Amino acid sequence: MPSFHVSRPRALRALHLPSVGVALLGGLLVACGDAPSAPRGGPAPSAAPRQAVWSVGDTTYTTFTYTPAAALEQGFANAHKLSMPAGAVCDPQTSGYGPSLWDAACTPLAQPITFTAKSWTSAAGRPRITFSPDVRFVPGKVVTLRLKDVQASDLGVGALVWCPQSGAACVDEGATDASLATYFSKNEMFVFRRLKHFSGYTVVVDRAGGGEDNGFGF
Repeated sequence: MPSFHVSRPRALRALHLPSVGVALLGGLLVACGDAPSAPRGGPAPSAAPRQAVWSVGDTTYTTFTYTPAAALEQGFANAHKLSMPAGAVCDPQTSGYGPSLWDAACTPLAQPITFTAKSWTSAAGRPRITFSPDVRFVPGKVVTLRLKDVQASDLGVGALVWCPQSGAACVDEGATDASLATYFSKNEMFVFRRLKHFSGYTVVVDRAGGGEDNGFGF
């Protein structure tokens, strides 16, 4: 009968390590097991929370990064939404900021930028949101903010106004710039409009009636 030569698989031959090699490998494994491990579950530094979303009392903070090369759809607490097309942010180092510059040409930002949004509900029941840092947007780029407001959207009344973070009185920008007019989506319960810059925004109702929300009982 013909004879056959059967060779051992490499995996089996590899098991026959020299005794010195086995001892060295075992020592390395033990050393790795004794290495200190990173702490787990420790609280994030209060000045720079690691999470993208966190709350303090009734206020929710959201950090998000906008990359100029791509459009952004960002959600916030209470179902608010922000839409930013690609190439929308002016370079804050050179663009300047203020009402006289909203429509001025600017150099688009080339690098990603991180924003922090702070959202809450006012004592009158109106949604409020602020963004930092303050930036303005490239003219021609349409950035849209949608704030969820069931009552205002249902009645189709009020305005989404700009509230400077300096504490100055809020401004209905749509009153002097038709491209910033406020719109209402009854089905989705949004009050929305275009933005030309970041700062603070809220919904006010019946400002002409003597004050915020006068006459509607909200």
